Amino acid sequence: MKAGEAEAVRWYLQGTKDAKTAEKNARAGDFEVSCFLFQQAAEKILKGLLILKGERAGVGHSVLKLVQTCAAHAPVFQSLTEAAARLDVLYLPTRYPFALPGGAPYEFFTLAHAQQALEAYQTVFRAVYEHFQGLVEHSG
Repeated sequence: MKAGEAEAVRWYLQGTKDAKTAEKNARAGDFEVSCFLFQQAAEKILKGLLILKGERAGVGHSVLKLVQTCAAHAPVFQSLTEAAARLDVLYLPTRYPFALPGGAPYEFFTLAHAQQALEAYQTVFRAVYEHFQGLVEHSG
């Protein structure tokens, strides 16, 4: 495995691990944490893909911007903008009370939010996974 591939796989595997942790948090009723981790998982697997394609992953956190950048390498990513946007809106309000109109994130987010975040993550994952086949043994 080349150095760039190894770094890409590190990002990809951490992203898939974050997704598994998000699922555990949803089962435990920690829906705000689950939603945030699905956003993070998508961000990391997309950054892994960009590294795999020889690009810098960057320091931004927008899943939408990452999807748009990935579209230059594979047109399928153009169809992921809705899923990416659904994940981006979870970045702040899942963690910070100031991002909500009252209450705290743990009071606001529900199982339905976590399920929607999972679905959005899975949409992104399916597009990314094919690029990592042969480099990793497991699926996310």
